[in-house]
Amino acid sequence: MMKASQNIYPNFLYIGASKAGSSWLYECLREHPQVFVPAAKDLHFFHIHYDKGMDWYRNFFKPNAEQIAIGELSHDYFLFPDVAQKIYECNPKMKLIVSLREPVDKTISGYQYAQKVYLDKSVSFEDFFYHHDRYKKTHFQNMNRETANYFEHLQAFYKRFPRKQILILFFDELKSNPQSFLQKVYNFLEVDADFTPSVLHQKVNQQQAARLGPLAHLAYKVAEQMRKMGLANIVGAVKRNALFNKLLYQENKQEAKWTLEEEMKHTVYEYFVKDYAKLSELIKQDLPANWYLYE
Repeated sequence: MMKASQNIYPNFLYIGASKAGSSWLYECLREHPQVFVPAAKDLHFFHIHYDKGMDWYRNFFKPNAEQIAIGELSHDYFLFPDVAQKIYECNPKMKLIVSLREPVDKTISGYQYAQKVYLDKSVSFEDFFYHHDRYKKTHFQNMNRETANYFEHLQAFYKRFPRKQILILFFDELKSNPQSFLQKVYNFLEVDADFTPSVLHQKVNQQQAARLGPLAHLAYKVAEQMRKMGLANIVGAVKRNALFNKLLYQENKQEAKWTLEEEMKHTVYEYFVKDYAKLSELIKQDLPANWYLYE
């Protein structure tokens, strides 16, 4: 069991990436009787609320005696160079979970999500990709292309944490074999790996269309401000409310038909592939074969 750091809150973190199954993983962890996660996903402590102090942060963690794996999921943590050191100072035995999504697919998904929550519909994918800094959010920068520069972002963590404390997963496995993906997480956290959550084969936080664009944008802005105020638990509870989601969003039948031209896909691929070999060497794993489909 996780005895060495059991009394240090938290003892595990999901640090990235966005659009790579973190919402699904959060729900799976919430159900596990030996795992504690706060009511809110994305506390953003180490890069936004750090000045509030560790007492403020640890107040989100109130596990019972059976919950030995205690942590949170903030998929932007790995994007900020100084966060690795802050996490190390919080708990040098911290276990870090990372899920990586094929960069071209992730960038397309990020663009679609950005259009749903804050991006003007007139902004093309090409403009979004080439001029990403123009649309980069000050704190919530989980939509722009740089979030898929995995080698660049993970280096700081490998410099500070032993390799055995970093679990690298691939979104591809989550899609093809969610049970295997989840068992790796449970084994890493040293909790019962045979536990099967009710959401194992469900899609969580899948892409949807806004029923009314301005209202969805307003909800996003309000949630952003509430997170900045430290009210992430309230945001989390509202986001999981079925009635709230039904009022704001609907199944996006048109989005499934939207595709990016092959030439542009190849351009995006060429931007990311230059670091594939370095990433593979850093994490000591081969990258999934479908990452190379645009050769």
